[in-house]
Amino acid sequence: MPKKVLIIDDEPNILATLRDRLVYEGYDVITAIDGSSGIKQAYQNKPDLIVLDIMLPDMDGHQVCRILKSTKNIKIPIIVVTSKVDAVDALKVKKSGADDFTVKTMDYKSLIEAIKRLI
Repeated sequence: MPKKVLIIDDEPNILATLRDRLVYEGYDVITAIDGSSGIKQAYQNKPDLIVLDIMLPDMDGHQVCRILKSTKNIKIPIIVVTSKVDAVDALKVKKSGADDFTVKTMDYKSLIEAIKRLI
């Protein structure tokens, strides 16, 4: 049975491209375009892993990550994708409880490797 990945990203092109790439890699993919719907999808579908963008329209990815990580009965690995990573961003990602993070690019090799490592 394929592993289920939830992608939470508000950029339609990135969401579609990443979804297609993960489907090609053999994953069952669920998507959400904002933090609220992403949290709802996580609770309803219990994915094996979440790929989470930081910049979302209704709440930032750090908030989404903290909410999901504070839920006792759900233990889902979360990979944060961000357009920039400096020391401050890396610290925020770790404090929010994310399991890993990567820079958002159109080359998904490092993200795919992180997904395989965590599930």
